Amino acid sequence: MYKLILFLIVLIVALQYRLWLGDGSIREYRELQARIEEMNQEGERRQARNAALAADVKDLKEGTEAVEERARQELGMIKPGETFVQVYEASKPQPVDPSPEGTEAKSSSKKHRTLKAKPEITTPERP
Repeated sequence: MYKLILFLIVLIVALQYRLWLGDGSIREYRELQARIEEMNQEGERRQARNAALAADVKDLKEGTEAVEERARQELGMIKPGETFVQVYEASKPQPVDPSPEGTEAKSSSKKHRTLKAKPEITTPERP
């Protein structure tokens, strides 16, 4: 009787080993499911990208607005009679530490001053 019980225990352990750690195990199944989900998400991203590119190609083939927009943005082209205006954004002001370079600041709560760029105002010359 002990031999039968021992044989059944060994058989159950062997089957459990294969179920959890062998080929086609639950761990492998979960890894494959995660990989499939990742590939599906990548496929959806690529489909969205392809749809956007297809719409872009359709616009370029059919209409002149898309071609004109690209020429303006990428090549800086303007139509006759138009005035080209380019706007530059001012860079962020840098904080200035009023203490000398060789000394340390006495407290960390010291406020920094910022320099502000003064806008230049130019008036056109009149003839």
